[in-house]
Amino acid sequence: MLNKKGMMMASFSVVIASSLLMGNATMLSAASAENRSAVTAATGDSTLADMPAYLKSSVEWVWKNRMLTEGSTARNNTIFDQIDAGKGTLNYVVRWQSSKPVTLQQRQDIARMLGRQMNHWTEHLQGYDGWPYKEIKVKVVGWAVADPSLLLDKQPDEVVYTETTRDELASEKPEIPAVLPVAPAALSRYEHYWDPHYSYPGGYDKRFDMYLWVTENFVGGTGQDWGQRVNDDYLFSTLNSDEIQITEHEIGHGFGLTDFYEEHERPPGGFPTNTIMWAGDSDHITDWDIWMLRYTWSQLKKDTSRFPNTPRDHEGPIDTSPDENVNIGRAAKASTSYTSPWENVSALNDGFDPTSSNDRSHAVYGNWPETGTQWVQYDFDQEHTVSQTDVYWFKDGGGIDVPKSYKIKYWNGRGWSNVKQAKGLGTAADQYNTTTFTPVKTTKLRIEMVSQGSASTGILEWKVAAN
Repeated sequence: MLNKKGMMMASFSVVIASSLLMGNATMLSAASAENRSAVTAATGDSTLADMPAYLKSSVEWVWKNRMLTEGSTARNNTIFDQIDAGKGTLNYVVRWQSSKPVTLQQRQDIARMLGRQMNHWTEHLQGYDGWPYKEIKVKVVGWAVADPSLLLDKQPDEVVYTETTRDELASEKPEIPAVLPVAPAALSRYEHYWDPHYSYPGGYDKRFDMYLWVTENFVGGTGQDWGQRVNDDYLFSTLNSDEIQITEHEIGHGFGLTDFYEEHERPPGGFPTNTIMWAGDSDHITDWDIWMLRYTWSQLKKDTSRFPNTPRDHEGPIDTSPDENVNIGRAAKASTSYTSPWENVSALNDGFDPTSSNDRSHAVYGNWPETGTQWVQYDFDQEHTVSQTDVYWFKDGGGIDVPKSYKIKYWNGRGWSNVKQAKGLGTAADQYNTTTFTPVKTTKLRIEMVSQGSASTGILEWKVAAN
């Protein structure tokens, strides 16, 4: 079927016996745990050339005859794309289509579960073929629920959405609740990933990448780049399990991996080992799944414009843990006094290194036709000690020029102060301009730019180094 933008939507699902869905949590057997230990140990500095020979033909067959043919990775909204756009983060909204109450502890466990299942996939990309991220930070940023009283002991910082629509599945399956809660489409990456100039209300960190869609009386599971849908009892029964078969299977679809229901959908001669992507074949991620995931990344990363936040080969992996000290600007919320409607302030920290000051191969920040003093700002989610910035100015020869001068300011808890002993403050085109200063502890940093005459100002990339 086609979505509202006229793009083909794939539909994936896995149907597992109801006894599995409604029974006890799916736990790893001793053999499964042993296998998982073996494949985890395989992670390291590796490339596609390291793929075991016995996996090669089947992996390549699935890529060529299934994934390319069906276009399962053609939409630039796979989980690979989502992680890169979020600079190593993923945001979920839980869509609660159930009459069952959810305790605060269960909601916290759901957030941890999502992080655990996602990293069971991505841990096998660490150190592989330029994958730039370590642990992926997964957050639940909201709950969509028709009856907010089901969220027991709701906390002041929990975001709840109560708008609803009708679930068309209920027409053919009356046991499914007809009322379907929804989160604001304005915050959904799924609705806007195709528009490079779209600005999310409150900034990109306020978006949600996917739903965890939990439905009462739903059988099996389904998933794609919009998220994963599972049964509510299954969710509760597996909440604290290590690997969760259906949830991990559906997450696999988010990376573009396919199902294998019919014989013609499988490699000639079958699979050389089990796979979680063939429903019921494995209760955990296997060697075959890992190399299918890696192979997919190796193919997609060839399109360098698709993953602008993936660093160049000489840069190390991005650690998204709280103690990361390399270019913390990439994790900041960017804002400005003014942005031209066709430009985007998110360009400040999209991780793209320009080739010149008029490099428009990616989004840029500019404030034309404004002149005089304009500012750009980074807000951090915690206090950092910062002592250096690197700015690549935008200059297009058509109304945007480097500034006449500028100041770097930090938030002192009460107001803005100039950094002390600033050395640099360069305005050269076609290069990064480095400024060092006395280290300051702050949660916000700002550049105030004074334009040259009638020209406006702009920035292609702004890096911030922390001590």
